[in-house]
Amino acid sequence: MANLPFLPGFTFRDITGVVFQISALRTNQDILNVEDYKLPHKLDVLNGFPMVRDTNYGIGRRLTDAASIRYAEGLDPVEYDISSIYGPVSCYVYRQFVPHYAVFAQKCLCFKAFFRQGVFNSPDEHYRVRHVDIIYYLEDDTLCVIEPVVKNAGFQQGTLVKRDKIPKNIKGDLFIWKDFNVGIDICIYGVVYHIVDCDPFTREFLTSQGIDVGEKENLPADPYTERRDAMCKTSTRITRMVSDDSRRRFLEYDGMVLSFDATWNEDRYRVMYFLMDDTVAIREIHKPNDGKDPVAMLLKRMRVPKNWQNLSWHPSIYMEYRDPEIVEYYTPRDFRVGETIPLIGRCFLLYDCDAFTRKYYSDMLGIPQPDAIPIPTKVERPAPKYEIPPHIMFGSPEDTYASCLSFISKPPKKNVIRQLTNFPKKLRYSARMDAIHPEDEGRDFMLEYNLSDGTIKIIEIEKPNSGRREGCFLRSSLIPKSCTESDNPEYYTPQDLFIGARINVFNHRFIITGTDLFVYRYIDANRDKFCQKVLENLRNYFLHQGMLQDDVDAEAKKIQMLGDEQKLFATNVAAKNIEDNISTGKCMNEEFDMTGYKELTTA
Repeated sequence: MANLPFLPGFTFRDITGVVFQISALRTNQDILNVEDYKLPHKLDVLNGFPMVRDTNYGIGRRLTDAASIRYAEGLDPVEYDISSIYGPVSCYVYRQFVPHYAVFAQKCLCFKAFFRQGVFNSPDEHYRVRHVDIIYYLEDDTLCVIEPVVKNAGFQQGTLVKRDKIPKNIKGDLFIWKDFNVGIDICIYGVVYHIVDCDPFTREFLTSQGIDVGEKENLPADPYTERRDAMCKTSTRITRMVSDDSRRRFLEYDGMVLSFDATWNEDRYRVMYFLMDDTVAIREIHKPNDGKDPVAMLLKRMRVPKNWQNLSWHPSIYMEYRDPEIVEYYTPRDFRVGETIPLIGRCFLLYDCDAFTRKYYSDMLGIPQPDAIPIPTKVERPAPKYEIPPHIMFGSPEDTYASCLSFISKPPKKNVIRQLTNFPKKLRYSARMDAIHPEDEGRDFMLEYNLSDGTIKIIEIEKPNSGRREGCFLRSSLIPKSCTESDNPEYYTPQDLFIGARINVFNHRFIITGTDLFVYRYIDANRDKFCQKVLENLRNYFLHQGMLQDDVDAEAKKIQMLGDEQKLFATNVAAKNIEDNISTGKCMNEEFDMTGYKELTTA
């Protein structure tokens, strides 16, 4: 039948392929014989996972040989258990299918790597070493490059390459986990990363896949980061432990100083030993004008070693003290009056100490200090006397004296207070020349004494038909007296100017013949500056001129008022005496009367 042509009339139904189906109702329905040549449904998706369903039917819903006809469904199937003859049908266990992304979900390979980044136009650095983490995700063959955060790095950090499938060459081949290993260089987008280490899971995974993982390498340090860390790192000091408590010594000995008087090279010093921290200081004692630099401290406060030429360099190699490295310092027992003690190469003779030092040595140490040693004093040379040099005939003698006080000549200082106090005040005198020559007879002058600077100005007064014009005879200048030295002259003052006085003005003699009333008022107001003779001389002159009549009248009134007051006072005193006498007599009479009355009463 299989060789018959496939034509109408030559097709026959295969009864083994007829499927007897029973409807879902199974009540009063016709039995339909349906012939089905479809493939059975085996592939399905369950909870997002592809599944393969097992079925006992083949093409056309035919039963498979393993199922046999026992499983055929019908109205009246033949009950026949073939397992009683052939035994039970064996069940094959199918391996469960797990996809690739489910097997390697949340599993990744982590590698430690670094790359060098060049730095241009910088004198401090030429390159930077940047540490990164390369993470390869096994579930989808993607990778990313992440840089850990470093403080004060100076550039942007974080994710350098985002998670993606990265091509490894120009052809477009992608990176896979077999391309990574410790100790190799990989290029990602033009940046060459050198892998130095990986985590334990990565090392175990690569080893299980038959890859020999390289040994761990050291990450090179970034020079810029190391320099910044060294700058920011706090400095520490390594100090040795001492048995003595510094705080206790501070609280107990603060302010206590052993003071010794010492000498070195005929100079005086004070050696001070501070009990608080066993330090020594040396102060130099200066004298006025000793010609030395004004430096108070010869040796600042420090611990002074006895062997100052051979000091240790601890810590050298070992952090423990050895015998050559132990330094011996001065203690209070090393200082005694009368002994010479070397301090930093200088030998000081201790010749005395203060009362506190003596008490401390006797009470605390039981070592009394010897008495003070007499030290010969220096023979002081007499100070040179400064002599004023002679006048050099340039300028005034004051200019010569001022030029000798410094290397740079300076003008003499002026009395500014005198100038401000007496600036507008001038004393005017009339004078005539004590003529030696006949042509100088009858020449009258006016002298102006300026109280602000002590200068005198002489002006000649014009006379008719004298042949001389009025004008300045001598400009304002200091006029020295003829009897004084030229190098240290004494100048004319208002005490030397009175009526009838003769003055020598540079070998020209003048006689004072008069003055104005202001001169008298000024001298009268400043009697402490002038002698009484000058005041009486000017008073007699103005009385003779009749210019003090108002003063005379005022003085007469004062005298008259004083006389009236004296008379009134005498009258009051006399009246009071009379009243006192009268009251005294009355008291005596009353006492006499009382005495007589008592005598009469007694009799």
